Amino acid sequence: MSDELETQDGIDLGGARHIGEVLRARRLELGRELADIAHQTRVPLRHLTAIEEGKHDTLPALPYTIGFVKSYARILGLDPDTTAEQFRRETTKPDRVIPTMDHEPIEDVRVPTRGAALLGIVLLGVVVLAVAAWGLGWFGGDETPAVAEAPAGSDDGATVAVDTPPAPQASSPAAAEVPAADAATAAVATPAPAVPTGGTIVVTAREDAWVKIYETGSGRSVFQGVMAAGDRYEVPADRQDLLLWTGRAGALDLTVGGTAIPPLGAATQTVRDVPLTAAGLSARAQPRAE
Repeated sequence: MSDELETQDGIDLGGARHIGEVLRARRLELGRELADIAHQTRVPLRHLTAIEEGKHDTLPALPYTIGFVKSYARILGLDPDTTAEQFRRETTKPDRVIPTMDHEPIEDVRVPTRGAALLGIVLLGVVVLAVAAWGLGWFGGDETPAVAEAPAGSDDGATVAVDTPPAPQASSPAAAEVPAADAATAAVATPAPAVPTGGTIVVTAREDAWVKIYETGSGRSVFQGVMAAGDRYEVPADRQDLLLWTGRAGALDLTVGGTAIPPLGAATQTVRDVPLTAAGLSARAQPRAE
């Protein structure tokens, strides 16, 4: 289209006036209110005002604005294409919409909630404690020890779990030829150390082991927990009613009056109701009659 002055129905569409002034002059000539035109064309009033005042920087992208200009020109009886073409020549808005990159936020479902994270930590802690408890013998290990009644003479009739030793096997023909009398003589020559009838009783942990010391009858705990290697528990001299329960009998050393007594059981054997008295421990150390 040439730059010469163009007219539509006597209205200048060129010269010194911009297209907004041309549209406003036409509207005033027809006696129309801008608000009525905005309602009829469904173009926002602020955009029609910006078109008339030439404030193109406040208008939306050019494709939308061109549509507004054509609707405005059409309602005023002007040629919409000619009006839109002059608007294009005057405006500084780009012909295309510059796309913007949308940064999609991370979905909430992709990030664990605080409650789920805490629950996972708690469950992990429970698993670790369970494994540690099993290793310390809290659950008695995998073996099922035989149960035998305490021999007569025990002061509280305690029931103790004991291991059944394997039958001895001859390692060589020479060992098989040892007379029975010589074997009996050897057994008599190495008797088990006698347990004192009195003195302080001390429980010492050689390895980590769970231990419970409790009262006879009531079952009330005096001590319960894991004794670390080297920990000691000294039985009060005035307590003759205490029993011992552990999941690692072989990990504990007991002394009476400073004299060590035989182990309570195998390394991972569970024993309970062991009397912590000199008489009771002495009875446990005595050989059983066949």
